[in-house]
This record gives sequence, C-alpha cells and structure tokens, in this order.
Amino acid sequence: MSLDSAIDRCIQCGFCLQACPTYRLFETEESSPRGRIARVKDVLAGEVAPTVQSLQTFSECLGCRACETACPSGVHYEEILLYGRAELRRLEPEPRLAVRTLLRLISRPSGIRRMKRLWARLGRAAIRFARALRPRSPELRLLAALPNPAPQAAPTQGDPDVTMHRGCLMDVFWEGTNARAVLLLRDSGLRADLMEESAGCCGALHAHQGDTQTAREQAKRLIGAFETSGAKVISSLAGGCGAHLKEYPSLFADDATWRARAERLSNAVRDVATLLRGQGVRPGDDGGRRVTYQDSCHLRNGLKVTAAPRELLAGPGYCEMASAGSCCGSAGVYNLLRPDVADELLRRKVEEVREMGAQEVVTANPGCELQWRMGAREARLPVTVRHLVDHLWEERRGAQ
Repeated sequence: MSLDSAIDRCIQCGFCLQACPTYRLFETEESSPRGRIARVKDVLAGEVAPTVQSLQTFSECLGCRACETACPSGVHYEEILLYGRAELRRLEPEPRLAVRTLLRLISRPSGIRRMKRLWARLGRAAIRFARALRPRSPELRLLAALPNPAPQAAPTQGDPDVTMHRGCLMDVFWEGTNARAVLLLRDSGLRADLMEESAGCCGALHAHQGDTQTAREQAKRLIGAFETSGAKVISSLAGGCGAHLKEYPSLFADDATWRARAERLSNAVRDVATLLRGQGVRPGDDGGRRVTYQDSCHLRNGLKVTAAPRELLAGPGYCEMASAGSCCGSAGVYNLLRPDVADELLRRKVEEVREMGAQEVVTANPGCELQWRMGAREARLPVTVRHLVDHLWEERRGAQ
C-alpha cells in the first residue's frame, strides 16, 4: 500500500487509540496513530513544515503496529511510520553513538562476522564487567542482561525445505538458538538449514530508522541468498525481521524486477511456531511451572501470528498475561533511543508478572527477550526469560 493510500484509508475513528502504548501512556492526540497520520497529512499538504519538532512524535512511536490490528479500515500504518522516520533522519542529528555504531556494523555481513567472533571470545567477560558496574546507561544495562555465548552446531544437510535466516544480532548473541530452531524443524520432519552468513542483515533496523537506501541494499543481498538456497520457505526467529521480510515488496515499488523477486520471498515467509504446529508438534511437559508468553509485536501485528506459539506452550502450567499483546518497550533499538518510555512500559509488565506468580516468560523475539531479561534482573523478579525455541529445546531435553 502506498503512503497516500494509507493516509486516505484513515477515517479518524479512534479505534487505534487504546491499542497504542504511547497514547495510553501520555494520553495526548499527538502521541496516537491517528494524530501521527494527521500530522503527515498536514505536512504533505504544506500546512505544517516538516521540522524536528513537528515530526518528533515519530521518534516516540514504538512501531509496534498494534494500531493496524485494531483498525477497521485496514490502514497500513507502517508506511506512515517509515515516512515520518525517514523525514526525521533527514532533519535531526544522528542518533547516539551506540546506535550509529551498531547500524554501521550490521550493514555488511563482514561486520556481523567480526561482532560474532569478538562476542565468542569476550562475551562472558563483557557481561560480568557490565553487571559489576550496576550501570545506568541503556547500552550497559542491556549488555548486563545478555545471555552468555552458547553456540551450537547444526550441520548443513542441503536441499532444504526451510532456510532459517540467521539475522544480525540474532546470529551474534543467539547463535545457538538459531541452530536449535533448525534441529527442532528437522525433528518435526522438515529439511531445514541455516542460511549462508553472506545473506547478512534483513534491513529492518535500518528501515525503521529511516535509512531506506541501506535497507534496500540489504534486502537485495538477502533475496539473492534465498534464491540460491533453493528453499521454498524462509523463517526468522526475530518477529520484527520476519515482518520486514514480508514487507520487502514495498521497498521496490519503482523497480518491477526486484519487486517480483521480493514478492516471491515475501510469499515464502513463515514463522517457526507455525511451521512446528503444522508438523503436528505439541507442547511438552513443563513440569507444572507457571509459564507465560509475551507476544512479539511484529509477529502478532505484522505477521498476524498469535495462536501457534501459545499452542506450543499450552501445558498445565501455562497462564496468559493480560498485557501479552502490548509492547514491552524493546521495539528494535527503541530501548536505546527512548529508555524513559521503554522502562515505563516494561515496569508495568514486570509488576503484572510478579502478581501472576509466573516462573518463566517466553517470547518469540530476541529483542523482547533481552528487554525482559533486563527488567526482571533489575526488579529482582525470580523468573526465567527465554526464546520460544530455547523453551521447546529444554522441554525436549527433559523428555529424553
């Protein structure tokens, strides 16, 4: 859907308001999807000048897309958000050093490989150092919450049905989780392999920061790697990445050749929970532990996947979190750029889980896992936080 079409579809009904975390937090029209759509409409009509101040609301937006799920008119808010972020990127100073450095490193596969080697050697020491500091900066707080390096092998089989996109931060910090997903898919009866490292990053983080040129370059690289793999299905363990892969055609609106190739990849996107459920995988024995689930916003609102992860967790100890469908504050690099908002959203959820008496929080996105690990650690909440794949893997090990 084009930007103009997305704007024209909005009938200003307000159904999006209560679905929006920032509107519920600040209770101002400017902090709502409806307000942001109206602002873009005014900018395009020449009634409001595009300035850092007039477009600042787009830096406040989490990009969770909950408004799309609530919208009765089918507004594709993602188009509006990306326009606002691109305009902001053109107007305002570059983001904080940690974000600039991260985006630069993951823009090429070679940067990801360097990060991966460095993390394998120094990761445990870096985590211990960050925890000893009792940090206040968002970068060090998140570093202190990272899981220790735990690589695991998944030997290549060849001729895959499913190729698992390694990702960027997923491949660096959750390398073992990627491998476990491949092994779980193989156990379910599918031929699965990890995609080649040369595929690199999908471009979601760059696109969501308004850098569409880099996002297109990364998309072309990944599309080529998918075609070379010969797989019929591509999957990612990061909800935001999976949703971005699904949106690839919109990156090439003016390029018929690349758009057709992007559409083939988009049609091949499946999440791992849906693949496992489709193969008849059922929940394992959770040992009676009280387990709850935090939705990945983009998995829920972008790919519209809500049932499959819950079905894989539906043991006797499963308990639903009332706010599971609302953003935890991770939102890509949002918790680095707006830790004030991210912390408040997470604080409310941590208290909810404490009151539930849950012993484990499961999510289907590495950013959500990291955000929850940080919140639980700092609030001294005695819960285990794991990716869905790691939860299923541990269940399988317990059953052996």
